[in-house]
Amino acid sequence: MSTALLQLEGVSRTFDDGDDGEAAIEALADVTLEVDAGEFVCVIGPSGSGKSTLLHILGCLDQPTSGAYRVAGEDVTALGADDLARRRRETFGFVFQNYNLLESSTARDNVEMPATYTGEPRRQRRRRAAEILRAIGLGDRVDHRPAELSGGEQQRVTIGRALMNGAQVILADEPTGAVDTAQRDKILGLLERLADRGHAIIVVSHDAAVAARARRRIELADGRVVSDDGTGKASEGTVAGRVGQPGAMPWLAAVRGGWTWMRSHRLAAALTVASDAVGVWSVVALLGLAEGAHRDAAGILERMGANRLNVGGYEFSGQRFVLFPQTLADAHAIAEQVANVQSVVPVLNRRSAVNAGSQGIDDVMVRAVIHTEPRTTDNVLWPLEQGTFPTEGDNDSLAQVAVIGRPIRDRLIGTDANALGTTIFLDGTPFEVKGVLGPHPGREGEGVAFATTESGLVWQETVVFIPFRTGAEVLYGTDQLNFIQVFVDDVSRIDETAADVRDLMNRRHDREGYTLTNRAEQLAAHMELSNLHATILGALAGVSLLAGGLAVMGVTLAAVSQRTREIGIRMAVGARRRDITLQFLAETAVPTTLGGGAGTLLGLATTPFLVWLADAPVALAPWFVPVALACGIATGLVFGIVPARRASRLDPVAALATT
Repeated sequence: MSTALLQLEGVSRTFDDGDDGEAAIEALADVTLEVDAGEFVCVIGPSGSGKSTLLHILGCLDQPTSGAYRVAGEDVTALGADDLARRRRETFGFVFQNYNLLESSTARDNVEMPATYTGEPRRQRRRRAAEILRAIGLGDRVDHRPAELSGGEQQRVTIGRALMNGAQVILADEPTGAVDTAQRDKILGLLERLADRGHAIIVVSHDAAVAARARRRIELADGRVVSDDGTGKASEGTVAGRVGQPGAMPWLAAVRGGWTWMRSHRLAAALTVASDAVGVWSVVALLGLAEGAHRDAAGILERMGANRLNVGGYEFSGQRFVLFPQTLADAHAIAEQVANVQSVVPVLNRRSAVNAGSQGIDDVMVRAVIHTEPRTTDNVLWPLEQGTFPTEGDNDSLAQVAVIGRPIRDRLIGTDANALGTTIFLDGTPFEVKGVLGPHPGREGEGVAFATTESGLVWQETVVFIPFRTGAEVLYGTDQLNFIQVFVDDVSRIDETAADVRDLMNRRHDREGYTLTNRAEQLAAHMELSNLHATILGALAGVSLLAGGLAVMGVTLAAVSQRTREIGIRMAVGARRRDITLQFLAETAVPTTLGGGAGTLLGLATTPFLVWLADAPVALAPWFVPVALACGIATGLVFGIVPARRASRLDPVAALATT
């Protein structure tokens, strides 16, 4: 004995009115019936008799309160939401009195929609949708939208949609209620032919003509079966539903749906794009301000020498202290063996008397240097006004050449005079002037450009540079350095670098006690201020993104409310909850991605205006672009989750009933 395609045993459906004290409504009571493949059944009865409720239970849109319901032998009363969606997708097709077509989609788009949730390739499902439309007499209306079709044509599109996944069972709720007699006969003739091919056709109707065409009539009254003539002869044909892939709607199809939604809802899409663009623009603008402030602070720190470590160390010997040895070899070892080192400057300084002819200055800083370009004590490039700086050849040959500061030139040789080639004496040793320094870089801005000496405050321009070996071997007779300056790359790792330098010096000289000093307090204060600035700007950017995200959420929630029936249609043809969630997330992600791109471009384009408006440093960095785009997309996804989940939790029966 073969099992019937659909089996209901003692099925009841009760609706609870809530806590208002009214009795529950029993829409169906102890309904038992079977439907085989190939049957053409008409369910009749007065309004309120339970016809629609029976149809909803048969189509797995609703669940019975009690009793058993089996589809092809599978008990569906205990199935979860996703399994019920699978059963609708594989077994059932729905035909509605008011058609329930998507107004913004073409006839082919409407017909192919169920196959979207089976994972069928787009090209294949579009070809099949066109074939189905040709088979039901709408081959010339493939690209027409519902508003361009007659009522009968719309209903045939609905039947085509029901057939897209094979539909072993077609459930039709008043399929001829909104068409004229001629169209009614065409629709009934189509349903009869489908029954002959093996589809089980179950029609709910008040129309006697429809009941007369059916091969079996079931009458309901007060939720009970009061008659079932059981005379309908099932055809011998059989139909297998299209199972498809269990992984439903692909991302690409969801994104296409997002584009379709944007084209048909231009105002809502524009609001979504604009909301996200403004939020992302503010992120780019505030990131520019934060980056500008950071770079400005970094410049200040560099001018302060915050990235500089001074190597030192001393011990007491009797009544005096003796400096720990530091040599040029130590400087080379630090540069080669310690990580995070930008440069190393060995410092060999002496204060000397400088004379030229009858003029002299008693207290001048003479610096023996190994680099071939003038630099300040903070390792900042010091431009020349005249001449050149000593070369490596000068250093190797112990050349007695010097570069002097402008105050020395003005006092000893003459104001603004050409001093090149003039001989000066450093503690009685002759040196030829090879260059004259320009203004000290520290005089620009807030840098300190003077030093305390025994003669009082003097500008650091009162300095003489000579080659390192000339100073060590000719002028001073020693290569013992005053100290070594170490400049680091990453200021945040300066303590780690200092520890590495200290360990290296202790090992090289087999003693403990070397020290490294830097302007840690100033560094900490500036870094704290920079971090506070970045935090405030980040908070402002977050508030702006939040406002944009809330606007996106509002638009999407409104869209969910307006499209409740569409959601019900998608669920009826087999969309799972996750498919609905994906659909709405994609529809949010598409415009917010555009908004993110627009906001990024706007932020980059308005940077010059922002510099003028804020009267503050603004800087751009390459990483702004991916961060801004990510913010735009994330805003859509995060603030689209609540509307998307709300849409996916809708009851399909209630959604379909929405006007």
